[in-house]
Amino acid sequence: MKKVLFAMMAAMTVFMVSCEPDNTVEIPTVSFAVQPVNTDGVFTLTLMTTGYNGTDPVTVPLTFSGTAEKGVDYSVSDEAFIIGGATPVTTITVTTLTTVNDKSVTATISAPDGFQLGQLSSVTMALTPVTVYATFVTNTLSTISSATITIQTYGSNGEMKRMDRDLTIEVEVDPASTAVLGSNFEFVGGLQSIVVPAGNLEGTLDIRLLNYEEGKNTVILNIKPDDMVHIGDNRSITINFAGPIFEKLAGTWTMFDLVTDREYFESTYPADWGYSITYDGFPEFNSSDKFSIDIEAFEMTPEFQSSFNTYFKGVSNISDGGEYFIRTGMANEGFSLQLVNMDNINRYFSPTEISEDDESMIGIRFIEGENGEELLDMYLIDFIPHSFMKELNDGFTYDTENKPAAASTGCYFNMTFKRAE
Repeated sequence: MKKVLFAMMAAMTVFMVSCEPDNTVEIPTVSFAVQPVNTDGVFTLTLMTTGYNGTDPVTVPLTFSGTAEKGVDYSVSDEAFIIGGATPVTTITVTTLTTVNDKSVTATISAPDGFQLGQLSSVTMALTPVTVYATFVTNTLSTISSATITIQTYGSNGEMKRMDRDLTIEVEVDPASTAVLGSNFEFVGGLQSIVVPAGNLEGTLDIRLLNYEEGKNTVILNIKPDDMVHIGDNRSITINFAGPIFEKLAGTWTMFDLVTDREYFESTYPADWGYSITYDGFPEFNSSDKFSIDIEAFEMTPEFQSSFNTYFKGVSNISDGGEYFIRTGMANEGFSLQLVNMDNINRYFSPTEISEDDESMIGIRFIEGENGEELLDMYLIDFIPHSFMKELNDGFTYDTENKPAAASTGCYFNMTFKRAE
């Protein structure tokens, strides 16, 4: 009987023990998911949490220490992670700004209330110098009196790189330049460097002609490398000044070549690609086409025998319209044109319809022909066709809301002129 009683008491004891509530509560953890890797000067810190299913935002503070100085040697996208809420932050980037070796930064997580640290609560990143490749967008420019020089930036992976801070790229005048700084040309604002602003892929620098002299009209600029800036495809750019616009244009010019002829447009918009273009009334080359510039009256007098006379209606007042960079290919090839503003233009380029807005612009530059002769390279970049090629006026190919309306690649007319003998 005693044995039975003892067994019953033991069983009750086991039952009572097994029914005791489990007071063990798992405490959520915060830690870095992995040791960050340097990717072209950028480290990505990733937060990992375990055991937390809440929805309210929780701030997980970070501290940064080490031999590197924040804001000088590196920048951070955020100072803390945020768990949950409407705008969680689970990754933070550390971007290298330094140009020297042997500097490091340590990021350390602090556990917020109700959390404990996981296995990887601190990581150290060895900073290496940022590598930026800088290149001029083109290696030559021809202009009348001013030019905007553009430099683009690339990472070591060959892809265009946005700057995380303002980057200053020094340029120097090559001794082979024939134009003299301060005498023949100047840097606008006195700046001889190009700044690529934070968040941008490129920066610009303006130069302008001071005094045109034959034989002293070429400027060669070089990118000056330093610890951060390396040289891309185009280290140098050659700028050829053609001289003051009206002085250079003065006189009579006759048609030399129609570069963008009907064959050009048919190859640009081929029928087998689904284009159905009307070419009736398309302007054709006519060696009798010519115009004259009077620099005292600031007037252009057109004498076109071809259907270009449906664009140039008569004598036009002209003025300097500044500069325009025209793109001639999918890879951003191109060059700068001098814009000439003029009135008395039929922007509809039609023998039957006349545009109410008769103020337009053409682009010009001076080039050398195959035989060394000087040619005037003219671009009709502002028109909206209401006769030939009217199918392209669909609101996409032509920018009907802005000027120059026909500047899109392949839509403008390009012809060259030579001085009348």
